[in-house]
Amino acid sequence: MVTFFLFLSSLWVLEAAASVTIRKTDRGPTGYEVDFRYVNTTARRVLIGGGIQPFTDQFHTSGTSFRANGRYDPWEYQAGDFYVSNPSPQLPAEPAYFWPYEMNLTSEEEGLWTYTAPLPSGIYSFAYLVNCNYAPNCSIDTGHLVVDPDLPPFMNVVGDQVASSFQVPFDPKFQASPELNTNFDYALDAPKSHRGIVKTVNYTSPGSIHPATDIHDFAIYLPAEYGTVPGKKYPLLYLSHGAGGNGADWENLGRMSHIMDNLIRLGHIPPTVVVTPSFYNLLPGSDKFIYGNKSQSIPIPPAHLVRENFENYLFPYVESAFEVCRNSSCRAFAGLSMGGVLTYEMYVNATDTFDYYGMFSPATNAPYITREDVTRRPELGKKGIMVAWGLYDFVFSQARDLLTAFDGAGVGYVNRITPFGSHYWNTWQDELWWFGRLVLWKGVTGRDTGRGKGRS
Repeated sequence: MVTFFLFLSSLWVLEAAASVTIRKTDRGPTGYEVDFRYVNTTARRVLIGGGIQPFTDQFHTSGTSFRANGRYDPWEYQAGDFYVSNPSPQLPAEPAYFWPYEMNLTSEEEGLWTYTAPLPSGIYSFAYLVNCNYAPNCSIDTGHLVVDPDLPPFMNVVGDQVASSFQVPFDPKFQASPELNTNFDYALDAPKSHRGIVKTVNYTSPGSIHPATDIHDFAIYLPAEYGTVPGKKYPLLYLSHGAGGNGADWENLGRMSHIMDNLIRLGHIPPTVVVTPSFYNLLPGSDKFIYGNKSQSIPIPPAHLVRENFENYLFPYVESAFEVCRNSSCRAFAGLSMGGVLTYEMYVNATDTFDYYGMFSPATNAPYITREDVTRRPELGKKGIMVAWGLYDFVFSQARDLLTAFDGAGVGYVNRITPFGSHYWNTWQDELWWFGRLVLWKGVTGRDTGRGKGRS
C-alpha cells in the first residue's frame, strides 16, 4: 500500500507485508520523507531497486567516471538535483560503489526491513531486491526481484510489470532552484471530480501470442466526462511504450492518467481518450517477450509490421468499442524511444490517419523524408509535430538528426530538450506534459508555441 501523511504515520502500517509511506516533514533536505517497510523472515540483505536511481546535478552528469557523474545518496540532496538512468559508465560493484537504497533489518524476529529516504518531487518505480549484492544485475532472471505485495503494479496479467510506483510532491521551500525546475506535481492526483479511469482491454488480434492465442491487449484512459454527454465523440491519442516495455508502462511507470487529468482540468486540452498499446507478442511467429527478463533478447518488431497490424485490428476495435473521433484532426499518435520510431512510421505511412505526432526520445535512423517527399505529399508539412528528448539522453544525436531532416524538408515542429532528462520516465512525463500544453489539438503546423509565428 502507499499512504500519504502530513504527520508521522500510524503503527498500522507495520502490520502489512510491505508499505510505502510519504510524509511531509517541513524540514530539509526535501521537505518530504518516504518510509519503506518490507517483511521477509528469510532475507539476509534487501536493497531497493527496480527503477529507483541515485541522484546527480547538472554539473556532474556527463563525465567519464561514475565519481564525476555524482550518483548521490538522497540524503545528500540539494535543490535542483535530479535522477538519471543508464549511467555511463556502469556503476561498479562493491566496494567501489555502495548502492544508497539499502534496507535495515529493524526486527529480526519479525523479519521487518525498513528504509527512509528524503526523496524530492517525482515518480519513483521500485521493487525489493532480496539477497542482492549488486543492484544493476538483480532482476526477475536472477530470482532476486520481489514486487511490493501490497502496492501491486498496474498491469493486464500478473508478470506484465515488475515494479510498483509512487509520486512525491514538490516543496518549493526545499526543492525550488533558480537553475532548474524539477516540479512534477502535474502528475499528482487531480481532485476526484476530475479523475478519469484507466483499465486494460483484451481484443482479437490474429497471430498474437499474449495474453492468449490470437488475443492482444492495451490500456485505455477515459476522461472524467466520458459517458456523461450522449453521443459525444472524444479526441483520441495513441501513446506507445518503448523497447523492453508494454502498454501498461505509461500508466504504471509514467502516471499517464494523472497527467491527462491535469491537462484537461487546467484547460490545456479537451477531454481526450488515450490508448496505450503493446507492440511485443503481436506478430505471428514471433518469440515471446517476457517483461523484465534481461537474459532473453527478443527482437523489436519492425515498425511497418506493427503499423499494419494496428491498422488491421487495433484501430478498428477501438473505434467500434469506444466513443472516439474518427477524423485525423482529432487523432494523434505519440511514443517514447522505439515508440518514437513507431510514431515516425505512422507519420510517414499513416499520414492521413493522424494530424498530431509526439516523438519522445525517438531512436530513429535515416533514411528520413526529404523536401521532394513533402513537395509530392504536401500533407506531411501540415501536421502538428513535437520532437523531444533529454539533455542527457543517449538518443540525443539521433533525435537531432531527425530535426535536421525536418528542417531540410521544410517540416515545422515544436522541440523540447528536457533539461534534467535522460532516457527515463521523468523525461517522458515532462514531454507528455508539454506535448499536451503546446501541440496536442492546437492546430500547430509550424513552430508556433503561442509566442507568434516568427520568421520561417
